[in-house]
Amino acid sequence: MQWQKEGKLTIPEFKGFLVGFFNMGLIRKVSFEEYWNKHSPSQSTPWFRSMFSRNRFQNILKFLHLVDTKKLPKRNDPAYKPSQRFKPLLDFVNRKFLRYYNPRRELAVDESLVGTKGKTSILQYIPSKRSRSGVKFWMLVESVTGYVLQMDVYHGKRFDPTPAGTLQGTNVVINLMKNSHLLGKDFHVFADSFFASLNLANKLLRERTYLTGTMRTNRPMPQMIKMHVRRQEMLFTLDKDKSCFAVSATTTEKNPSHWCLLTTMLLIH
Repeated sequence: MQWQKEGKLTIPEFKGFLVGFFNMGLIRKVSFEEYWNKHSPSQSTPWFRSMFSRNRFQNILKFLHLVDTKKLPKRNDPAYKPSQRFKPLLDFVNRKFLRYYNPRRELAVDESLVGTKGKTSILQYIPSKRSRSGVKFWMLVESVTGYVLQMDVYHGKRFDPTPAGTLQGTNVVINLMKNSHLLGKDFHVFADSFFASLNLANKLLRERTYLTGTMRTNRPMPQMIKMHVRRQEMLFTLDKDKSCFAVSATTTEKNPSHWCLLTTMLLIH
């Protein structure tokens, strides 16, 4: 049964629209129009044509809003946020993530880039990512399954300034853990060198939360780690508060690179 071609949008029709939209994520094509293409039998997807006319589907997509845009702060308003048009949806799914799932102990924090061709002030360019250009999200996930527990959009330095004396990575991890209500419950967070630091490790440890991650050599670390480490040599040490356990090493002569691993997990008695 195909939904109506015009008229007021109904709840059942909107649910059908969501089904079609999610199916597009499973069946990837170069454009929306291709889902209704009748001229190439080998590329045809008749299910979409049987559900919606192309114009009806595109009109729903075009005029779909998650908030009343007339009530949103203007760009020159101090309360303005670039994500305000989709933030209610983000808050909604964050509540649902934890409502229906109890995560295992091992968690991971990372960034994710959602590709978009839209024009927005929060657009980020990261060459190492598949999409390269898009909206960046901070993600807290379960390490084993990759299940998302909490996510937050990055608005850029203008709208998301890092508090003085705090590393951005530290601020991100603490906020994600706080918003997901997982601090103080013996969870173990894994992170890369952008997030991991002695400062973060100590803050999490005070909240009965543990950290393991690689650490940049230009960040504060135990004095012994700062000393030169010979190639193919490994060094184990504690920081001055004996709260963080660090491992420093260099790789082989053919590929010399210095790395440092930080963990608080080995200090549990």
